[in-house]
Amino acid sequence: MFMASMQRIAVDLARVYRTPTGSELITTLAWGDKVLVNKITARYIEIRLSTNQWISDVSKTEEPTVGYIRHSKSNGIKPKDTVVKLDSLPILKVDFVDVQQGDGTVIESPNGKVIIIDGGDNQLFARYLAGRYRKSTNKKPKEIDAIVVSHGDADHFAGLTKIYHSEKHKTPAKRLFLHPKRVYHNGLVKRSKKNVNNKARKETELLGATKQVDGRTIVVGLETDLLKVPDSEMNRPFMEWKKTLNAWAKRDPITFRRLSAGDHEAFDFLEQENISIRVLAPLLTNSGSLRGLSFLGKPKKGPRIGHESLSVATDEFKGMSASHTINGHSIILKLNYGDFSFMFSGDLNDEAGRNLVRAHKMGVESLQAEVFKVPHHGSADFSAAYLRAVSPVISVVSSGDESARKEYIHPRGTLLGALGRSSRVEEPLIFVTELVAFFNMEGYLIPEQHKMKNGVAVIKQGKAILEKKARERFFAFSRTGWGIVKVRTNGKRLLVYTNSGNARLKEVYAYSMGGDGLPIPDRVVQI
Repeated sequence: MFMASMQRIAVDLARVYRTPTGSELITTLAWGDKVLVNKITARYIEIRLSTNQWISDVSKTEEPTVGYIRHSKSNGIKPKDTVVKLDSLPILKVDFVDVQQGDGTVIESPNGKVIIIDGGDNQLFARYLAGRYRKSTNKKPKEIDAIVVSHGDADHFAGLTKIYHSEKHKTPAKRLFLHPKRVYHNGLVKRSKKNVNNKARKETELLGATKQVDGRTIVVGLETDLLKVPDSEMNRPFMEWKKTLNAWAKRDPITFRRLSAGDHEAFDFLEQENISIRVLAPLLTNSGSLRGLSFLGKPKKGPRIGHESLSVATDEFKGMSASHTINGHSIILKLNYGDFSFMFSGDLNDEAGRNLVRAHKMGVESLQAEVFKVPHHGSADFSAAYLRAVSPVISVVSSGDESARKEYIHPRGTLLGALGRSSRVEEPLIFVTELVAFFNMEGYLIPEQHKMKNGVAVIKQGKAILEKKARERFFAFSRTGWGIVKVRTNGKRLLVYTNSGNARLKEVYAYSMGGDGLPIPDRVVQI
């Protein structure tokens, strides 16, 4: 008699049907996904699905309990080769999630350790995580091994506060109770644009105390424990983030740490799984006992079409810019697992990118990586030298249109061209998170809005009065599929795929590492 057991999917993509005959497709599981196997026959594998597996393609409320992976003689894959023991296939998972204008990445180790890098500035990332990590409670929150906020722009961390807000959501499936063991950041905390006396702050006053060293302005007021920073020294997004961290810290203490280049031991908790994460930036300025982050300037205006030189003088970047400083000093991480590497670049900009390449040209640390989270949502403010140093095979741009206020024309054509030119393979892959999301055309809608007076709907003869001029009809779309670029690797082979509006249709590629250290295309196995 076959005993149900937890196993892993051993093929690249496995379609799951509602019946053994394949009458209705439920979802598609990927290489390394855990499944509870009920039965294996010559024709199919019967598995028990969890909620998060059911919603992996398109968000649903129904939860089927049983599914079937079918087999045919034509694919040459035997049922016993479709699933394997958990410890025989240690798969690292990295998901780049569409959060519109922002970043949101989830790293999950083979043993289930979770690292979150950024979280956008809206509810999308919270919704995705709530679907992925179901059935958390206040007493049993989902433990996150580390949250890394690459830098203090709201489009990288304000969405994390939505996770805390989700705890009170009226729909249980959209709630997530979370506790991070560690919170890492770059130490720069944004102030409001006006001080307590309602006077406008200078650019050099927006990031904390500064000192002058050899004609340069250095931010020395770097923070570590965000809970100890006074509210008066934070802008509104930071204050909301602080409230969230306070709430999470009541469940259990949180270790706060300011990261800079060389702080690799911050990720020692991954060592037992042979995963290393190297902290490559921000680069600290050292002068005697003074340590801080240098103020950066603005690049030249206008469209950039040309080639940079590492010998170009730094006066190409003018003035003191708080926004360029906080972007340029993003935490840059390089993850290594077996033969494959990932580079996470925050909002690294042109000036800081050049500095990073210069620093690593003098050292022994390679910047080359196969998978590249492209800096700053595909902005034109990029370092071509940095792109060449990374020389990626797979690049992911995290961008998205939300409104005219948040329109930056991302990703820029110059950036996309430079990515292709900088790759070390003939046909590099470039993904854009907003382009792998799926929206269903709903058609014209006529919105109705109640007429309001002093914040209360106007009632006449027992009925609410409609506001006729609220808005004309508009053409609507609904989001029916998450925009996610999913990467899986066991250190010897790498898989990358995306979903689409058609549950049967995936964009999928696989690589193995050649003897010369150059990734080569591999056969994709689907059943």
